[in-house]
Amino acid sequence: MAESAPQPQKITKQIFGETYTIVGEASSGYISEVADYVELRLLDLAKALPTASKTKLAVLCALNLADELFQMKEVSAKANEIPELEERTKKIISLLEEGIIGDNF
Repeated sequence: MAESAPQPQKITKQIFGETYTIVGEASSGYISEVADYVELRLLDLAKALPTASKTKLAVLCALNLADELFQMKEVSAKANEIPELEERTKKIISLLEEGIIGDNF
């Protein structure tokens, strides 16, 4: 039997004073958590910039979230390099143990 695609979840959520209907394939709890996170970030910005328009706050929030994403991607890319470095280190240790490199360090 073929596996069926996840059913889209639809929730209504209030974010920064506006009501949004959000549809996604993730669970409604996850969608709600993401929406809450966005609202929290918007509220933090609104406290820091009390005279900024909602549009300006939304753009600044989007830039902050994109920055977080880029930083996480960079961390992830560096983490992917670790196994390669670990493997190279193991090979060097193995060569040392076999005496191929020499008896003196």
